[in-house]
Amino acid sequence: MIAAFALIKLLDNWHFLARKQVLLRDDFDLASNGQILLEKEILMTNFALITNPATAVTSIQQALKALGYNPGPIDGDFGRRTRAAAELWLENDGEPAEMQKVAAAVSTGGMIYQGSARHAVDEIIVHCTATRPEWYAGRSVEEKAAEIRRWHVSDRGWKDIGYHYLIDRDGGIAKGRAENVVGAHVAGRNAGTIGISLVGGFGSSENDAFSDNFTDAQDSALRNLISDIQGRTLVKRVSGHNDYAAKACPGFKVDRWL
Repeated sequence: MIAAFALIKLLDNWHFLARKQVLLRDDFDLASNGQILLEKEILMTNFALITNPATAVTSIQQALKALGYNPGPIDGDFGRRTRAAAELWLENDGEPAEMQKVAAAVSTGGMIYQGSARHAVDEIIVHCTATRPEWYAGRSVEEKAAEIRRWHVSDRGWKDIGYHYLIDRDGGIAKGRAENVVGAHVAGRNAGTIGISLVGGFGSSENDAFSDNFTDAQDSALRNLISDIQGRTLVKRVSGHNDYAAKACPGFKVDRWL
């Protein structure tokens, strides 16, 4: 475990100037990280890994994953998802992801509650709008949310848009129902859940990859939104509509994407 923390701490003391390229800083000094003091000798024992950058990145990815972050595939490639996981780890002062989520939730009261019955929000359910990529092209995410609200209110007779959030193709986010209001997005699973819908997904299959139907910007926005919600309520599960119904929605398997 100490070696894993030492490898991760390389992210503080090394500059990644390009994918799979690592340069050593002149300064080897390591500071205390929570209850763990990473000694200079631990770093030096792992120095040989830097002769093979892919091996070093693989070790960093493994350590990030062990700490509860999501670096993407363990493939030795310092790509977008690995960089985002590393930056989030640094923002969290080196603490495991779960500790950050719990601490944040406790500091804000621990849970989000919905409705007069005060249903505790402990799950996020992901959806898609099942629209073509060019749907409402050039319109803002707020305009798209307003159109979906019209579908739900005028066509279905609901009192508001069913989702709590809508994520556009460019990563923009529009709010739907307030988080403390029960949504209308999965029959039998609305109370105590937050529904997030991705714009797109027309013709998708539940076994598609996320990237088959959605953009990198949506990937990042969805991960960040999930993380934000987890910081305000103790989320036990992140799932997809297709986990509860015989549907393709959201057009991928959420557990595999995570």
